[in-house]
Amino acid sequence: MGLTISLVVIGWVAWMIARKGYATAVLLIAGVFLLGTSVMLDLGPGLTLKKSTGSGFFDIFQVVQNIMSSNLGGLGLAIMAMGGFSRYMDTLNAGQALYAVVGGPLKYIKSPYLLACMGFVVSQIIGMAIPSASGLALMLMVTLYPVMIRAGVSRLTAVAIIGSSRFFDLGPGSANCLLAAKISGIEWAEYFLSWQMMIYFPLLATMLVSHYFVQRFWERREGPDPEDLILQARFRQEQEGQVAQVPKIYALLPIVPLVILLLFNPVVLGQFGIDIKVGVPSAIVLSTLVAMLFEFIRNRNTLEVLNGMKSFFEGLGKQLTIVVALIIAGQVFGEGLIAIGAVESLITGVEGAGLGAGFMIILMSLIIGAVAFLMGSGNAPFFSFASLIPAIAAKMGVPSAAMLLPLQTMTGFGRTLSPVTGAIVAVAGIAGVSPFQIVKRNAIQLILCMLVNFILTFTVVLP
Repeated sequence: MGLTISLVVIGWVAWMIARKGYATAVLLIAGVFLLGTSVMLDLGPGLTLKKSTGSGFFDIFQVVQNIMSSNLGGLGLAIMAMGGFSRYMDTLNAGQALYAVVGGPLKYIKSPYLLACMGFVVSQIIGMAIPSASGLALMLMVTLYPVMIRAGVSRLTAVAIIGSSRFFDLGPGSANCLLAAKISGIEWAEYFLSWQMMIYFPLLATMLVSHYFVQRFWERREGPDPEDLILQARFRQEQEGQVAQVPKIYALLPIVPLVILLLFNPVVLGQFGIDIKVGVPSAIVLSTLVAMLFEFIRNRNTLEVLNGMKSFFEGLGKQLTIVVALIIAGQVFGEGLIAIGAVESLITGVEGAGLGAGFMIILMSLIIGAVAFLMGSGNAPFFSFASLIPAIAAKMGVPSAAMLLPLQTMTGFGRTLSPVTGAIVAVAGIAGVSPFQIVKRNAIQLILCMLVNFILTFTVVLP
């Protein structure tokens, strides 16, 4: 009965979100309903509380309180801090300085398709410091897009490259990465180095090779666009003034947190017998102070430097209202599915059918990828189902990270393939093309990456 109720509630959630309902509210209400149903009808394993309030009714909201407490002080703080730092970097135009340094050699590449692929590599490097898919895409439209157009790359190829730049979530600013590491019970650096790096480079190679041939195929099939020639002439006459105004030394600022987190952690320093572990919020605060010092040396205006930090806290608050709130709601929803017995029924059914962890991963990956495609977001579906994985992984006898990694990867593919994704819509609007044209240009690459992801899951990820 619990599984039947869960399926009805999941259908309602999908329907409401498809109608553009506020995902955080939809997931929170659905989660509370499932928790309440579990208590009233005595279904499933019930609520997991170390200490009851003494009332079954208030125990429901104690579960919500516990989820809020654990997220706001740990994972939520890390995400909010990274969001604040990213906003401060935007204020300093440090992302453009990073592009000026990393992307500078692109102007010497003559082949438009090779340039497009090298531009994609540059976008991966910059994306480590700019976690937002929309933020990265908009920054690349200011910097990388004119470079590609001037070199003879068509508008559609250029926006396809930029639109797919965040196909794989990397970096400490990715909320999905931080959540996956937390749920897996490991540090972000370990998840990044020991898990994500196992599959990233094969996926990157698949994306690059397929981009080269697919974009060339579409160019030859659709023929030249007269608008591209006009745009090329205009960009060749314009100067990249805004990039030139930013000191190139500022290219170091966005990567300071990444360097700190990758160096000062047990995975790296433990090999030398050094026991130092720096958390994301600590690294962010230190990096922000370093950036403020750079600003003071540049402007010699103490008041202006101090006032500039306001953007840090504005970005921090924005992450609370958008990302952290969604994580909390998603975990309440996941807790409701566990409490009512839906997860237990699913595991029992898979085991009864003689199917293993691989089948479960493929099934959940396809579901979560489809939801990401429909919503145009990778966060909401991953936040909704990630909290279910430890129980499933324990029953299947595999590490939680081995199941979370392919799921997280599929959310990126689904989001990148969706014509309603914010980044796709934004770059399409700036370039004056249709989002569906961008999706068409990227579909083959993402499908190939999806197949490679499944192959890697069975051959590399699963122990």
